[in-house]
Amino acid sequence: MNKIPDKSKILKLLLDNLQTDIEFESCLNKTLDELKISSKTKQKISKEIFNDGIDSFISELNNFINEMMNKGKPRNFNKLRINEKIRFLIIYRIKIIDKYFNKDTIFKLVLKQRSFPKLTKMLFNISDEMWFIAGDRSTDFNFYSKRLILMNIYTSSFIFNLRNSTKDYSSTKKFIDKQIDYVLKFGRIKSKVQNLFYPKSI
Repeated sequence: MNKIPDKSKILKLLLDNLQTDIEFESCLNKTLDELKISSKTKQKISKEIFNDGIDSFISELNNFINEMMNKGKPRNFNKLRINEKIRFLIIYRIKIIDKYFNKDTIFKLVLKQRSFPKLTKMLFNISDEMWFIAGDRSTDFNFYSKRLILMNIYTSSFIFNLRNSTKDYSSTKKFIDKQIDYVLKFGRIKSKVQNLFYPKSI
């Protein structure tokens, strides 16, 4: 069997196997054996897709989720306000993870890395991708602040949903809305304070 199967199947099974064995190479080989992949195709997958071990896996996982997010955008997406796009993308990303993978398993995998710089970089990249999908192409001084804020909102929303045992996303949506509304409100207050000290020239 030389055909590479659906990538989501490889990612899902590999994610499950990583829970029982921390050695990535052995987990990858076990996964490909269970999917009845030929030796030649196994070598191709190892070299071309997972050439950087666990980091490649996390990258492929995020690439797959981003691809699903792009495909699942509603027709009127471009007509939405930027905060409406972000609200949609946060909850939709969580739904995609629930549909294709196990969020508890993903959370445990992330914790296993035990590398704060890697974790921060991964979350920042997730935030950056969501801003990109939302249509943000800015390179101004707010570039990093926007991504750091979204990174914190997404992380707390993911954990909130992780603790919520029901399949109903209404409480998670309310949680996301509350956080974004707070940020928007804080932004307006901050803008007013700045205008007091740095008024626009007439």
